[in-house]
Amino acid sequence: MKRNIVIASVAAAALITGGTAVAVAGTQSSSPASRTTGATAATTARASLTDAAHAALKAVPGTLDSIDRDHGRWEADVLGKDGRWHEVTLDADGKVIDQRVDRDDDNDPEDAAEARALRNADVSAVEAARKAASRGTVTSVEFDGDHTPVWEVETVKNHKERDLNVDPRSGKVTQAPADDDHGDDHGDDDSGDDD
Repeated sequence: MKRNIVIASVAAAALITGGTAVAVAGTQSSSPASRTTGATAATTARASLTDAAHAALKAVPGTLDSIDRDHGRWEADVLGKDGRWHEVTLDADGKVIDQRVDRDDDNDPEDAAEARALRNADVSAVEAARKAASRGTVTSVEFDGDHTPVWEVETVKNHKERDLNVDPRSGKVTQAPADDDHGDDHGDDDSGDDD
């Protein structure tokens, strides 16, 4: 199962976690009329990835499956302690503005397998972002338990996107295998080389 969230383009916002600087980016529209500069977008990102993750987990106790900043909001997927998948939307301040159970995932064997793999991960989404941050600005963190469990972390450095994998057991960061979808994950469930 893929729980993909598309990121249109990236603008930076910084977060500090446990003494380690971790950069996290927001998104912006690709149309010239709605583009914002990195500095402008950074000022609108008032809550850090860590703050948004904690707020999402406070709203839905469980395990964070993915988090990213999309159109000025934080989007998080949480495997709740109730065993159900929850989608949590937070504003730029990290305040929960929408929360719902993802009923599309009920009784799906792939989702059950991903839930087991996610529960067995020793490295959390926030820890995966922290480990990958030395390689660029983190724009998205997502757990992929389809084949070999891995945290997929998207980063940007010098205007170049880079996809990294973080091992959910050891925390080892590696370059993700290249794929040709240029960051668009829609319908990309046919290979184990996603992002």
